[in-house]
Amino acid sequence: MNGGAEEIDEMLEESGEARRRPRISVRLRILQAVLLVAALGMIVAGGTSYLIARQQTQADVYGALRQEAEEFRSSTRVATEEGTGLSITTLSDLLQYSIKTTYPNDDEAVLGIIDGRVRWVPGSDDPGYQRSIEQDAELIAAAASVAPGQSPGVYRISTPSHRDLAYISVPVQLEGSSELGHYVTAVDMTTAFDSLNRAYLAYAGVAAATLLLLGLVGHGVVGRVLAPLRALRTTAQRISEADLGDRIPADQLSSRDEVSDLGRTMNAMLDRLATSFDSQRRFLDDVGHELRTPITIIQGHQELMDVTDPAEVRDARQVTLEELGRMERLVDDLLLLAKSRRPDFVRPAEVDVDEMLVSVLERVTALGERTWTLDSSDGGSWVLDRQRIEQALVQLVSNALRFTEPGAVIALGARRRAGSLRIWVRDEGSGIDPAERDRIFARHATSPAGGVEHPQGMGLGLAIVTAILEAHDGSIELDSVPGRGSRFTMVVPDAEEETAWPRS
Repeated sequence: MNGGAEEIDEMLEESGEARRRPRISVRLRILQAVLLVAALGMIVAGGTSYLIARQQTQADVYGALRQEAEEFRSSTRVATEEGTGLSITTLSDLLQYSIKTTYPNDDEAVLGIIDGRVRWVPGSDDPGYQRSIEQDAELIAAAASVAPGQSPGVYRISTPSHRDLAYISVPVQLEGSSELGHYVTAVDMTTAFDSLNRAYLAYAGVAAATLLLLGLVGHGVVGRVLAPLRALRTTAQRISEADLGDRIPADQLSSRDEVSDLGRTMNAMLDRLATSFDSQRRFLDDVGHELRTPITIIQGHQELMDVTDPAEVRDARQVTLEELGRMERLVDDLLLLAKSRRPDFVRPAEVDVDEMLVSVLERVTALGERTWTLDSSDGGSWVLDRQRIEQALVQLVSNALRFTEPGAVIALGARRRAGSLRIWVRDEGSGIDPAERDRIFARHATSPAGGVEHPQGMGLGLAIVTAILEAHDGSIELDSVPGRGSRFTMVVPDAEEETAWPRS
C-alpha cells in the first residue's frame, strides 16, 4: 500500500510540475525555430566568408612583404654595379640609397638596421606609426637576429607595443666589411584587418536588423496562418451540448493551406455533431411525447380494473393489447425518423414508377372503402429508393383516409416535369385549412378534423414523409381547398443533376 501511495504522490508531483511549466504558444515556437535557423545560417555564412576574407587579406600582406624584399634586392644589385655613377662605399650608403627609393604603403614601416641599431627610416605621411615601429625594441632585436644567407621569410611577432606584427628582414653585408645590416619591412596586422572587421561589423548590424524584420513579418504571417486554430480553440470553448451552433468564421478560412483545411474540416465535423445531437434530442423528445399517452392509458386501466370481474379483465386486456400495438407502430416510426439522417437511409436504384404506383394501389385498397383510382401516369423509369418512397405513399394514403368519408375518391399519380419526378396522392375529403398547412408537417402535429373511421393520428406521418424526401434531396408540396380535398405531391429531383445525391 505504501508503494502505491508513493507512486501516486510522484504522479501528482509530476502533474503539478507540468502545470507550473511556462506556457509557450505555437506562434512563439515557430518564430523561435525560424529565427534560430535564420540566425545560424547568417552566422555560418558570415563567419565562413569572414575567415576566407581574412585569409585573403593576410595573403595580400605577405605578398606585399615579399615584393618589398625583391625590390630591395633589385635596388642593391643596381646600386653596386660599376658604371652607375653612385658613390656607395659603405653599408650605410647602400641602406640609405635603398630606403630613399622606397615608398611604403600607409600601413607599412621600413627600417634600415646596422648591427642591431636603426640607422635609416624613410619619410612617412604617418610618422607616428613609423616611429612606433622603429622604437619597438623586441621587433628590432628579432629582425636583427636573421643571419646572412638565411632565406628571408615572413615572420609574425607580438610585442608590448603591437599586438600582431608581420615583418620581413633581409640581411645584407658588403664584401670586406664586418658590418651586418638588415632591411626590414613591418606591417601591423591589426591595422590591416581593421577595414575587414568594420565591414563585417556592418554585416552583423544588417543581419540583426534583418532578423528583427523577419521576426516582425513572421509574427504577422504566423498569426494569420494560426488564426483558424485560435478561432477553433475559442469556438470549442464556447460549444456545449446545449449549443452546437458556433462555427469558425469563414473569413478565418480564406487561405488555401492545411490549417484552413483543418478549420473547414472541424466546421464540417461540428455540423455532423450538431445534426447527430439534434436527431438524438428530437428522438428523446418524440419518445417522451408519444409514449407517455399509451403508457398512461395502460396504467390507468390496470389500476382501475377489478380483477374479480372477468369481463372487466377482458376489456382491460384488449385495451392494453391495442395500446401496445400502437406503441410498437410508434417506436417503428420513431426509429425511422432517427435513421433518416444516416447516409445509408436511402439506397437508390432504377425503378419503374408506373409499376410501383400500381403495386401500392393494390395494397392500400384494403385499408378502407374508398374509390381508389390511378391518375394518368408517365413516370417511366427513375432513380430512387423504392421502399422508402412506398413508405411515404402509404403514409400519405393513411393521412387521406383520415380526412375522407367512405366512397370518397383517393387517387395516386406521377408525372415528369423539368428534371424532376412528381408523385402525388389526391383525395376529395375535408381539405386542410390554410392556417394549418405549415404546422401539419411538424412532428406531433395533428389536425382537429380527423375522419370518423380514422381519428386524428400520432402526428408523425407527414414528418416521416418529409424525412424520406429530404433524404432524396426532394420536397413535398400541398394543394388543398377546404371542403373539396387535398393533394400532396412528392418532388424527387433527377439524381444525375444533383451533386449531393444519390447517397450511399
